[in-house]
Amino acid sequence: MKKLLTSALSLILFLSLCACSSTPSSESSSMSPAEDDKVTIGVLQLLTHDALDSSYEGFKELLAEKGLTEGEDLELIFQNPEGDQSNLATMADALVAKDPDLIFVIATSPAQAVLQSLESAGKSIPVIGTAITSFTEVGLADSDEVPGKGISGVSDNCSMQLQLQLAQQVVPELKTLGILYTSSEANSEIQAQQMQAACAAAGVEAFVKTVSDKTMIDDTMQSFVGNIDALYIPTDNNIAAAMGSVDITAREHQIPVIASEAGMCANGGLVSLGVDYHLIGRMAGEMALEVLNGADVNTMPIRYDTTGTVYYNSVTAADIGLTLPESITSVGVDVAEK
Repeated sequence: MKKLLTSALSLILFLSLCACSSTPSSESSSMSPAEDDKVTIGVLQLLTHDALDSSYEGFKELLAEKGLTEGEDLELIFQNPEGDQSNLATMADALVAKDPDLIFVIATSPAQAVLQSLESAGKSIPVIGTAITSFTEVGLADSDEVPGKGISGVSDNCSMQLQLQLAQQVVPELKTLGILYTSSEANSEIQAQQMQAACAAAGVEAFVKTVSDKTMIDDTMQSFVGNIDALYIPTDNNIAAAMGSVDITAREHQIPVIASEAGMCANGGLVSLGVDYHLIGRMAGEMALEVLNGADVNTMPIRYDTTGTVYYNSVTAADIGLTLPESITSVGVDVAEK
């Protein structure tokens, strides 16, 4: 790894990480790099939408607060294929070829692409990821406690039982819950399966539909009309980027949409219980600093945002003729006011 930080910065980082992290940091390097040395981080983000963008902003913000400012002592090599899988693989190869000090991946498929590229190139650049529901279930880690595959990071997973309870607060007589996700998104499939299990345990019927891309959303939404009491959407990057298509049908037919993140709620969803993507981006930034200071990414446990935040959209509620209960409005954040 390149010489990374001045001795003074190493000391600041070491002290700050010991204070705020549950994972002990490795001792700071005593080396004194040349003044023109920069930390280089490659970034691969699946596509542009509110949640993933917010994670990246949180990541950069944390680094800047700890003394690594883009354009000064930090070089960020940012790549975004806008969901195109062939470009994703090409961009992953390009980042690996540049031999950055660390690679930050935002979403599951970029993580998979980077690990595959590293394996093909025979390299061992550490990887930190976020906006990944389950590192273990998609083969990115051996376990949450000891990942072991050159990558660690922050999950965006949120309890399906709690999300189902949120749906039941919105629709007390909930009998059938629609579930919509993109078939090619591994994280979405995991969440859909978890929600189906939660529904079965609660005596709620799950009505599941998938799309292969955003062009199918309009027709698939029509298949829900008259068949469901509410619709659940996981943290699906493809659908999040095309929430307008979901919103049109949902408003027309007064379907309450339970989304898994605030951005989807702001773009037409009704309620959401999910992680704060800006926060998990910051958490990933903390982990990146630990790795840059010498921590072993293979033994760095996967981390979680355990707080959970309720979001609701008062405009959507009014448009579909639904009055949200005080149990939601008294504790939640109204994204329509932002």
